[in-house]
Amino acid sequence: MLARKLEYLIALAKEGHFARAASACHVSQPALSAGIQQLEHELGVQIVKRGQRFQGFTEQGDIVLNWAQRMEMDCKNLRQELRDRSNHLAGTLRIGVLNSTTPFLSIFTIPFSQRFPEVNLKVMHHNPFDIQQGLEDFAFDVAISYLDDKPRRYRFSHSLYTQEYYLLTRKRSRFSPQGSVSWEDVKGLPLCLFPAETHVFGTEVYETLGGAHPGVARVETNAMMILLDHVRTGNWASILPKPVLFMIAGSDEFEAVPLPLTADAGAIGIAVPHREPESYLAEAFFEIATSSDVLGKFHEFFQPSPAATHR
Repeated sequence: MLARKLEYLIALAKEGHFARAASACHVSQPALSAGIQQLEHELGVQIVKRGQRFQGFTEQGDIVLNWAQRMEMDCKNLRQELRDRSNHLAGTLRIGVLNSTTPFLSIFTIPFSQRFPEVNLKVMHHNPFDIQQGLEDFAFDVAISYLDDKPRRYRFSHSLYTQEYYLLTRKRSRFSPQGSVSWEDVKGLPLCLFPAETHVFGTEVYETLGGAHPGVARVETNAMMILLDHVRTGNWASILPKPVLFMIAGSDEFEAVPLPLTADAGAIGIAVPHREPESYLAEAFFEIATSSDVLGKFHEFFQPSPAATHR
């Protein structure tokens, strides 16, 4: 496909290195080199100067590169014009999300649905591995999950927050005056927790909690209502990720006490994978979700409520 080969050329000009250009295009170096050679054969000119390393473009190669860059800009302008004129998108947008992100998803889905009322949303929660696999296997168009430490894996990505954990207790617990609690303190508490298979926590948290004190009662459940009911009694506490603040904001029953950051605390964000052809629905969702208005609402609601937490 001509467009893909021109993308290889633009990446090579930007990176100045075959391996880095291949990484940016999410292909192997031999595939990128073969694509550029095919382009040279199709156009009947030598584009890249021959050598063990990238040494620049030939005179004809510079002409081809200029055309490729103009075509790339024309495509971007075309997509923008179509976005500006189209409010009648239809279809289904598939979103893979972490279970812990569900309390705030409506901040993103409401404005998207208002803009594109004929688009159905299929939102499914999974563990981080399955979400990443779903992006690679075309099962999801967008993800709200841990962002990979290799941002080039995504076409678009935006970090929303760093994963933090809170001790959820009944109001006016013994931790209220302290305003904070250590992981060592937590190990000695009766806890009601989500089980490991739900992947609510990072590996380090499960390993830490695995060393609980003998004789301390534990309850495991995959139901939030059961968890809250147990904490409400005052006989159990729980540990939940930061989005729990959405659920207890203004609550007269619960409070959340911050725990120290863990070593494996990662960035949670929105990601759109590379696709051929590109998903306009996914791109539209990303643009709306990362707009200043929507992000402003997200950060406003994501701030801990003084009535719900102690700092």
